[in-house]
Amino acid sequence: MPDYLVEELVIFLALGAIAVVVILQIGASRRAKAALARDTELRQIAERAVATQEDTAGRLAQVTNQLAEMDQRVATVERILKDAE
Repeated sequence: MPDYLVEELVIFLALGAIAVVVILQIGASRRAKAALARDTELRQIAERAVATQEDTAGRLAQVTNQLAEMDQRVATVERILKDAE
């Protein structure tokens, strides 16, 4: 095999190896960017969920207080009706 073919083969293999490494690095970079975007989106969803849960807890407390007031009023009305009998 002539020397120039060996040299060309070595150069071709070296360039091929470099191309493979570059392609793998580009793929890894894209996967990392996609993972970061996904993590950011999940964090935002979690923050919205926590805010919604806190709002729901506040509303539940309000409803509970209103129900307690209504129970007291009903008890008062029942007592008045018993006294009227």
